[in-house]
Amino acid sequence: MKKCLIVGAGQLGSRHLQGLIKNLDQLEIYVLDSSENSINLAREKEREISHVHKVVYTQIWESLPNYFDIAIIATNANVREKVLINLLQNHKVIFLILEKVLFQELEAYQRVHELLVKHNVITYVNHSRRMFESYKNIKSNLDLNNPGVYSVVGGNWGLGCNALHFLDLFVYLSGKKLKDINVQSVDNILFESSRIGFVEFTGTIIGHLSDNSSFSITSLQGDSSSITVTIFNNEQRFIIQEGGTPQIFKLEKKNSFKCEMELFKVQYQSELTTNIAFELLEKGFCLLPTYDESRHTHELFLAEMLKKYNMITLLQSSTLPIT
Repeated sequence: MKKCLIVGAGQLGSRHLQGLIKNLDQLEIYVLDSSENSINLAREKEREISHVHKVVYTQIWESLPNYFDIAIIATNANVREKVLINLLQNHKVIFLILEKVLFQELEAYQRVHELLVKHNVITYVNHSRRMFESYKNIKSNLDLNNPGVYSVVGGNWGLGCNALHFLDLFVYLSGKKLKDINVQSVDNILFESSRIGFVEFTGTIIGHLSDNSSFSITSLQGDSSSITVTIFNNEQRFIIQEGGTPQIFKLEKKNSFKCEMELFKVQYQSELTTNIAFELLEKGFCLLPTYDESRHTHELFLAEMLKKYNMITLLQSSTLPIT
C-alpha cells in the first residue's frame, strides 16, 4: 500500500487530505501537526467524504514510518525549512510537494536545494493554476510569436501571499522565465495577515518576462473583490473572471475580435490533489512546477518585497514575514 504524509493539518492541509482520500487506490495516509485543533479540523474534513483509506493522525514525528511515496508540506513558510530538514534526515521520500510561499529568507533556497539533491527527492511546488483545465486550454491556444501583456486585478486578495501564484501562471502560459520585478507601486503600508504573525501588502507589482512581455499584479486596498486576469497580444485577448460568475472572454484578430464567452472552471485543492497524487503514483510526474523551476521566481519576488518591507518598517531584516 502506498504511503502518503501531510505535514500541517490546517485549512490547506485538510483539503490536501480530502484530495488524497478521493483517490481510488487504497492509501495509507499520515497527518502530522503539533496543534490538536488542526488535527481535529482535518478529522472533520475527512468525515465529509466516504473512503477506504487508512488515515493516521499524530502530533509526534517519531510515530511516523520511515518511508513515504508522497509527502506534502502544508505548514507556514516560517517553519518549512525546519520541517523539511527533519523529514528528509529521518524518512525516505520519493515525491515531495511544497506549499508556497516557499521560504521567508533568501539563503534558505540554496540550502534546501542542496538538501533535496543530497536526498534525491523529486520536488514540486503547489502553484496549482497550472493544473486548471481552463488555463491549460488557454495555453494550448495562446499565440506566443509576439510578446504579450499580462495583468491581474482584484481587491484585498493578499499580494504577499498570493502574487507568486500569478507570477508562476505567467511563466507557465508564456513558457518564459521571469526577468525582473518592480515593487515601487506597492503601497507603503503593511496589513495584518489572516494568519497571526504575518503581514500583507496591497498595491501593484510590475515587471517583465524574458521575452520582454510585461505584467502587472494589483491588489487594491479596501473590500475584497474577485480577481480578473487579462492576457493581451497583437492577435488575441483573453479576459478571465475567476470570481463572481467565472467566465472567459476570448477575442481573436482572426475572428475580427468578436467576443466569445465560455465558463471558467474553478478547481479546488481537494480536486487538484486527487489528480496530483494519481499522476505521481501512476506516471512518475505531475504538471506542477519543480522546485528548480520555481526557485528563480520565488527568489526574485522575495528579494524585491523584502526591500519594500524594510523600507516601510525601517528595519534591516533578512526575513520577510509572509506565508
